[in-house]
Amino acid sequence: MTDGLILRVASYGPASDEELAEQARHLKDHLNQLPGVEAMELVEAAKPGTRDSASMIFGALTLAIFSYPTAKRAAADIRHLAEVIKRYQERNKGKRLRMSLPDGTEIEVRDVSEKTLTEVIKSVSVPRQGTGVPEKVDGE
Repeated sequence: MTDGLILRVASYGPASDEELAEQARHLKDHLNQLPGVEAMELVEAAKPGTRDSASMIFGALTLAIFSYPTAKRAAADIRHLAEVIKRYQERNKGKRLRMSLPDGTEIEVRDVSEKTLTEVIKSVSVPRQGTGVPEKVDGE
């Protein structure tokens, strides 16, 4: 299980692995345009006895959402991220998005409000710097 969010693109009807992968890549491209968000196709260890050392899971993305900026990365605008996810869901009526939280909870994105989605994303965002300002030590 990953320590970030997982978004899965699924279809209400029959869909090929290629179609789900294409939809997931399209969503990944939109998400990666947001500051403080890293979306990647989900890869897991292959089953024993297979040639590949890792396998892509079609239609699944992992998301890392950074709540604190670093020199290379801005803090995520979580409200905007939730808006992008909800808009994607609205534009792709034949597809559905399921969000898996690190604790195993699964959420159907269309069933939650944008405000609730924002709070869920905030609860699992990844801090990249400490939670506070470092204290100055005498003599520094």
